[in-house]
Amino acid sequence: MTTAEAEAFLQQYPELDNTLRLSLKAAIQSCQAGIERVHLIHRAVNGALLLELFSRDGVGTLISSTAFEELRPATLNDIGGILELIKPLEQQGILAKRSREKIEMEIADYIVLERDGLIIACIALHSDPHCQFGALACLAVHADYRGAARGNRLLNAAYQKAQQLHLKTLFVLSTQTVHWFIERGFLLSEFNALPEPLKVLYNPQRNSKILCKHLE
Repeated sequence: MTTAEAEAFLQQYPELDNTLRLSLKAAIQSCQAGIERVHLIHRAVNGALLLELFSRDGVGTLISSTAFEELRPATLNDIGGILELIKPLEQQGILAKRSREKIEMEIADYIVLERDGLIIACIALHSDPHCQFGALACLAVHADYRGAARGNRLLNAAYQKAQQLHLKTLFVLSTQTVHWFIERGFLLSEFNALPEPLKVLYNPQRNSKILCKHLE
């Protein structure tokens, strides 16, 4: 929780046990005084300190002055993390393989979700503002962090970017997540409906389904 979230939590639950309330207040005050993070650990949990220190998600409650998990545009420093994230999906044939050089050239198209220095999710929006269309690609969420609507957060961020670019239509080529996109308003389409630049990139051997969504 950020300090702002912790303060809102205290206001929302005034009936909290006094021990917990005082601990949260002390954590908030510490962060406001310049401490970057405060860890609240239950003393009755065996090995809690070691688990908190040596596991990424820990077992206690982390209060921080800034967001522990951040959605942001990708930078060149994220290339290694993106490659590590998508490697298992490429090996399973879920994602098309991408070289480091290709990602480097297209890094401005990527949006990442970073959690404590680890890239846990990403998406790419390849756009053609002249023709007013975009293609969503490389949507990936780390196996340990699925099931918490992070895919939706990435997709919404891509929508916002598409609107800023004044794109009219989004396309997706998918082999495994067709129903996920359909549930979010995409419709199945045909090869002939693809803009010419996407037709050139289409790989018949992958037999990807073509989906599109018109933006308002």
